[in-house]
Amino acid sequence: MKIHSLLTGLFLIFLTINPIAVKAQLPQKNQIVADKTETDLSPNTSKLRVGVAGEPPGVIVSDDDDQTVTGITVEIWKELAGELNLNYELIYHHSVAKAFNALARQEIDVAIGTISVTDERITQFDFTQPIAQANLTVLVPSQPPTLWSVIKPFLGWVFLSSIALIYLCLFIVGNLLWLAEHRENSQQFPRSYLKGVSEGMWCAIATFTTVGYGDRYPITDLGRLIIGTWMLISLVAVTTLTAGIATTLAVAFSAQPYRQLEKKSDLKGIRLAAISDSASVDWAEYYQARVTEVDHLSDAISLLKSNQVDGVIYTRLTLEYYLQENLQAPYQLVDFNIGTQNYGIALSLDNPLTRKLDEKLLSIEMQIKFQQITENWLHLKENN
Repeated sequence: MKIHSLLTGLFLIFLTINPIAVKAQLPQKNQIVADKTETDLSPNTSKLRVGVAGEPPGVIVSDDDDQTVTGITVEIWKELAGELNLNYELIYHHSVAKAFNALARQEIDVAIGTISVTDERITQFDFTQPIAQANLTVLVPSQPPTLWSVIKPFLGWVFLSSIALIYLCLFIVGNLLWLAEHRENSQQFPRSYLKGVSEGMWCAIATFTTVGYGDRYPITDLGRLIIGTWMLISLVAVTTLTAGIATTLAVAFSAQPYRQLEKKSDLKGIRLAAISDSASVDWAEYYQARVTEVDHLSDAISLLKSNQVDGVIYTRLTLEYYLQENLQAPYQLVDFNIGTQNYGIALSLDNPLTRKLDEKLLSIEMQIKFQQITENWLHLKENN
């Protein structure tokens, strides 16, 4: 009994000296990382990379080295970001296509600007509800082509070089025919060099144009070999040269006068420049216009200036802004609209921010603010 009491006393002393440590349940390492990640992605701490691209007045870039970005769509984004308490930085891209490439490579998180929503893009990216819907129209010359604009293409390198090469070919063939024929066929190809070569060139021209008058023809085997070879060459090589002449003629004479564009059906066959991958391309093709795709509106205007297209299809607001900024430009807008184009904000697929932006975009208060932003911008430009 005494031994039992002694052991019990010793055990109690041991517990007093070495208490049993009860471990608290600490957060797991993975749990800490997850919580930190969630915090980093919250609107207050994570800086969104917002790509900006498009045309004025939606996106306007200053001429200074900093390339400060402003415009209607930028102001709309600032309003949305302020409502959602988003921390962001703006990254300017020189074209909408480059902005989408950056979004696809996850170099940016959001793309804003004149971002048109197309059926091809919605399979690759998330889009918010439209922030604007714009009417599409066509910018055309305000007066018929001048005499100089018709003559100018004929003084270009393509036309002059094609003519020169054709005459060089005719001269060579004329000389070869004269060398082969002037001894045995001097009646058709006189022994005199200038007279004989001119007759040889006449024979080459008649063969080349497939007229075949028959007033000059070779009778020697060598002469027939030369003219036969020339027939084959003229079908291939020289026909290619005449394509350059045909192009020049088309540029000079086939430009559609602006008076013909009175209704949508008049767009059939018209040469129109449009921004690549935009709704403008789809609408132009729908009305069977001949479309040339470009990256920037400035590229489209350059094609119009050089008479390579008959008009530029884009949103009426953007084209009106261009005319307002370039009062001396010899262009005007047609009286009808072609279609509509929706502008939205693009994000990566399944981005949770899309829903938050949609909730704000659909509110009446936010739509009123957007309208005020647009009207203020247009009013400011009118006063300037």
